[in-house]
Amino acid sequence: MRVAVLGAGPAGSAMAGLMSWRGHHVTLWSPRGGGTRHLGHELATRGVLEGRWRVHVAADLWRATERAEVVLIALPAHALPSILQRLASALVGTPDIIFAPAAGLAPALLHQWIAARGLAARMGALPVPPLLAGRDAEGVVEIMAIRPRLWLGAMPTEATPALAGLTQDLFGLPVEPMADILAAGLAEPWAIMQAARILAPAGVAHGVGRLLLALAAERDAVGQALHRDGLPGIATLVTEQGGLPPQGRALAETGMGLAFLEALGRECQTPTPLVTAALHVLETAADERFGPHPVLAALEPAALAALEPAALAALLG
Repeated sequence: MRVAVLGAGPAGSAMAGLMSWRGHHVTLWSPRGGGTRHLGHELATRGVLEGRWRVHVAADLWRATERAEVVLIALPAHALPSILQRLASALVGTPDIIFAPAAGLAPALLHQWIAARGLAARMGALPVPPLLAGRDAEGVVEIMAIRPRLWLGAMPTEATPALAGLTQDLFGLPVEPMADILAAGLAEPWAIMQAARILAPAGVAHGVGRLLLALAAERDAVGQALHRDGLPGIATLVTEQGGLPPQGRALAETGMGLAFLEALGRECQTPTPLVTAALHVLETAADERFGPHPVLAALEPAALAALEPAALAALLG
């Protein structure tokens, strides 16, 4: 398949390499060019997937997506509203779109903007990408782990089986269906993983693990209140990638993820004292506000009400 990968950070680049290895035609685009400046027509990876993989580097968003059958979005939450608006204007046809990771309710935001053009596309959301990856100073992507399975929520929900099959073809991994994109957004674990790592006292045995489990329990309570039970357990998400990810994500990304959980908990009247406290501590330390989550702020309640169950629309009303 012809796949456009939007986002050339370690995760996006690693996914591009994995799909190229599996025989797909991959185009990679970086919003600022930093992730592709060292590339010609090959992407080098090492670790559990070692080699050089053919990729095409696109100069702009339109060229990246003009012939794509699948668009894979691997971008940080803070960049999504502006880039998704550009993507909605640049789309030609209706490729399938996969968010990896889900980035909250980002698929609903893109759906909102392409609907204004009279278009519709199937959208999938993965709470976690298929690989744990980093990048060295020379631009080589190190793949530290490949997950044994993935999870996917879709929009519309009836597209779940088809998009799960497509995702399995892209990455060669079994895919378990989720209720919808809200379930996928809730299950995204990076914010609580990084918050636990940042805030657990140094030298306290198992402190990170205990704090992570407590934060995950609040996430699960919000999921239950929104009738999104059965989210992948945090222990499963951590162990199946070989442990906690390396530090390196911007503090703002952690804060925005916490702000997303805190907003959902507040609106469904489910207490999230640890999530809220973690958010406030990080905001105080950074002297910066991380809420509201940029995707939630950009969504139009009326448009979302027509697309999702009333329980989700009420969150934004």
